Amino acid sequence: MHIAIWIVAALALGLWTLLAWGLSALLGLDAAAWVGSLEPLVKQVPYVEAIDMWVPGWQALVLATLELTRTLLGWLGGAGAVVVWVIWGLGAAVVLGLAALGSVAVALIRRGTRAAATASRTSAA
Repeated sequence: MHIAIWIVAALALGLWTLLAWGLSALLGLDAAAWVGSLEPLVKQVPYVEAIDMWVPGWQALVLATLELTRTLLGWLGGAGAVVVWVIWGLGAAVVLGLAALGSVAVALIRRGTRAAATASRTSAA
């Protein structure tokens, strides 16, 4: 069971690291400029009427999200990569802490079941 806990933790940590690396690489680009270039693409999406029937006002929402993203990226500036890696460190600590907690829980449960099994054998004899 310990192996399963640590394999899941390693996979989660690997995915978390991949996400942080990708976001850091995106922030290393001139992100505010390429977010601004997405606005004409949103206006050229095919089947606008069909999408608007399912999600009314989706285009305005996407454009507002792009503007918010551009503002946030402009505000972060060069500190974006640092912020990403600090958040990665906190997330990695949480993943490793949960894996350690799971291992401790498995060890305590095994110790409790062994003690109960030993007590039942001695009372049966």
